[in-house]
Order: sequence, then C-alpha cells, then structure tokens
Amino acid sequence: MRRTTRGLALAGLLIFSFASAIQAEEQKPSLSIFPPEITMDIPVPVQGGDLALLLAQASQGNGLSQLKEAAILRYKQHLEGELAQQLQEFFTDEEIPLVDRQGLLSLHNTLDIAVIKHFSSLQSKRDHELEEGTVELSGEYRYRLEHISGSAMREQQVNISKLKIREKYRVVTPNDGGEIENTTDRAIERALSELVEELLERIEDDLEADELESFARSA
Repeated sequence: MRRTTRGLALAGLLIFSFASAIQAEEQKPSLSIFPPEITMDIPVPVQGGDLALLLAQASQGNGLSQLKEAAILRYKQHLEGELAQQLQEFFTDEEIPLVDRQGLLSLHNTLDIAVIKHFSSLQSKRDHELEEGTVELSGEYRYRLEHISGSAMREQQVNISKLKIREKYRVVTPNDGGEIENTTDRAIERALSELVEELLERIEDDLEADELESFARSA
C-alpha cells in the first residue's frame, strides 16, 4: 500500500510538472509599447487661398513658424493615436498581454516623415478661385523589438516614399472675401492614417504571437 501511495504521489508530481512546463511554454510574453519617436516636416502653404489665409493669421499675431509648429503637433498627435489604436487592436487579437512598463518584450517605433505638397492647378472661376493638388508622404519608418535583458533585437526599416501614399486636397477661395474652404488638413490626416495601415501590413508577420514567443525563448 505504501509503495502504491508513493507511486501515485510520484505520478501526480510528474503530471503536475509536465502540465506546468506546458503552461509556461504556451504562456505568451508580455509586451510594452513605447511612445513613438516622431519627427515631421510639413510645407508652409504659399499658393492660392492658403497664402491669403496665412497672411490673415499672421496679421493677428500668429507667426508663420508658430502656425507650422502647431500644425506639426496636431499631425503628430493624430499619427500617434492611430498607431497606438491599431497596435493595441492587433496585439489584442494575438492575445499578447500589454503592460505599461517592464514587459518581457518592448516595441519601439521611430518615424521620420516629410509631407510634400504637389500643386497641380489653379483656376479662376466667376465667384471663387480653386486650387487643387495632392499631398504625399516620404521619409523612413523603423521598428525595434527588444528583450528585457537587452540581449536580443529584431529590427526592420521601411522607406515611406516607396509606399506611394498620396491624398488629394483642394482650396476654394471666394472672391468676395468669404470663408476659405481648405481640405489640406484632412488630406494629410488621411495620408497619415493610411501610412499606419501600410506599415502594420509590412511588420505584422514579425509581431504575431508565435513569432514573439519564439523570440522570447531564444533571447
């Protein structure tokens, strides 16, 4: 009886140890997503109704450099929000636990972006002036995946120009001095949102749960 009891206890211990090993192996690594490092340059609009609008704002005490800095800050916040939302949705689908700090793995994103404005036409109508063109994104995106020990790294770089992200804009300036309709802001925001989608499509294979687990085990 004593041997039977001892044998059952040993078998139970082996089963528990085996189950614990499987659970440890299948446990998904925690991940910390660091705030992205973003640098951005945008054109100062100098055509059609944009020039009139800027001159009017400058006459009210708003310098052109201040207006540009405020616009860049707004676009950075939009880009950061889009990136955070889509990364969170992706890792939620992959069932990767996200933590604010001290994750077993950490993801770092760096974006260096230039917004280029391509003027295509300027037409004088009976009661307004119409400017049309496109905004295009260029620059570079890099991501880096690190282990908490710092002993391992996975990295990728994307040339943003090759993504060919373009959005149309238009500026309608009434001849009677009425309110100017300018869709440049919305065009830039749409382009930035599209950029996030395109970038995630290119890196998502490296960020799937199986890949992160393999990366964590090999670190």
